[in-house]
This record gives sequence, structure tokens and C-alpha cells, in this order.
Amino acid sequence: MNKVFTAKQFIDKLKWLVEKVPNIYHSGKGWSERNSKGQVQFDCVVSVKCILWNFRNDYKINKRGGTIYCSNGVPDFTCNGALNYCSDVSTKFDNLVPGEYLCMKGTKHNHTGIYLGNGKVFECTTGWGTRKCIISDIDSKGIRSYKGIKNLKWTYHGKLKWIDYKDEPVPMGQVAILQSKLNEQWNCGLDVDNKFGPKTTEACSKHNLYKGIKAPIMVKWLQHRLNELGYKLAEDSHFGPDTKKKVEQFQKSRHLGVDGQVGKATYKALTE
Repeated sequence: MNKVFTAKQFIDKLKWLVEKVPNIYHSGKGWSERNSKGQVQFDCVVSVKCILWNFRNDYKINKRGGTIYCSNGVPDFTCNGALNYCSDVSTKFDNLVPGEYLCMKGTKHNHTGIYLGNGKVFECTTGWGTRKCIISDIDSKGIRSYKGIKNLKWTYHGKLKWIDYKDEPVPMGQVAILQSKLNEQWNCGLDVDNKFGPKTTEACSKHNLYKGIKAPIMVKWLQHRLNELGYKLAEDSHFGPDTKKKVEQFQKSRHLGVDGQVGKATYKALTE
């Protein structure tokens, strides 16, 4: 079938909606019409459908800014129903590809988002008191946050059949997972780009892990990563004697300075 957008085109349109189009969350029949304040009205799933249905913010075309219901071969669909039009549907979030559809199927919440890449998600929401289209954050477990505040969890994702994903980049890797965790624990403001660049190096230098530290998100990440590498230990988010011992064993195996602490060199080795 014909594709409506490439993944990049789709993402660019969604970012345009957030950054250039005054909008407000509105659930009802007036979707993509403008209210008396000139704000375009969307809800979560309508914001995605309207982009696929040619929304242009041009009200000379029609009262819905160019939106034509069920155009481009895209039917009407619900938040969870969109999964019926997706391939590679998954509940794991360490393999997200930009342009993928997100939803909360299996929970009491009906909500829709689109993964933009670099740990960012487009969504139209009332969450966090926003009541508009925003760009939120997602971690490798699907947990949703905005300006460092967590709120609910995405449960499924998949590739929409109307989007061309041929130029998809490499899914989230170990450096990206580390960046996501550093942002989640300490609000470091890192781009989740899977590159161990200067900003990530600086964040690792500032936030060492050591016995007794109170940093449960980062300690659990450390314990999980050590388990993945074959150093068996409990993932209890507590940096105790056993975690210190396993860090020392790992450092020795990588010919690093053996001190039982996780600084920038050990962080980097853990992502390789």
C-alpha cells in the first residue's frame, strides 16, 4: 500500500504541531477546529490521525484546517485499535524506532503517542496539567515522564502501516539506556543519542556510584547491567558489599583501576 509519510516526515509534522501550532486538548466532535482563542483542538489519538489525514493548519481549505476524515487510505481508529494496523508490535521498550506508535493497552488509560527518537515522545495530553500537544520523555521500560516527573507507563508499541520506516536508525543501545537513567535519576538533560560524548562523560564524572550511595535508579541499572555481563547479584537498588565486590571484579576484568566505584571509565566500559 502507499505510504503517507516517511518516519522523518511524520516526526517533523508532529514536532511542527507542538512548536508552531497553538493547540489545546479537546475531546469531542470539534477536533482540529479552532476555538474562540484560535487554538486548534485535538485529543491524543485525534492529533495523530489528523496529521495522517492532511491537517495543514490552513482554514481556507475547510473548518478543520485541511483535515479530511479517513483520507490517504487511513481509517478511523482508537488508541488501542491502532495496533491492528501496526507491525512488529512489542511490549519491550529497548528496541524503539523513531516514528513508532505507542499506547497504554491493558491499563485503565486510553492514550496515544508517537516515538520521536532520542528518548522523546509526541503526545496530546492533559497530563502534568498541560492540556496540549507536548514532547515528553520515555525510558527503556516505557515509563513516561515530563520535566522529570513520572506519570503512567506506555505498554505497547508498533510500526504503523502508513509510515515508511526504511531509514530507521539503530534501536536504543547501552549508552542510550545509561543516558536515560542519568536523566531519570539526576535530571542531567542529556540527549538520548547512544553516543558517549562530552556531555555524557561530564554527567558520569559528576555522578559516581559507590557503596552506600542513595541513587536507586542508577544502582539498579548498574546491578542489572552487571547481571547481563555475567556477574550475578541481586537487583535490590542498594549499593552494598556484594555490589561493590562485583564492580571490583568487573574493573579487574577490564583492566581498570580497581576501587569498587563507578566513575566515567567504568561507566563507559559497562556500555561496551
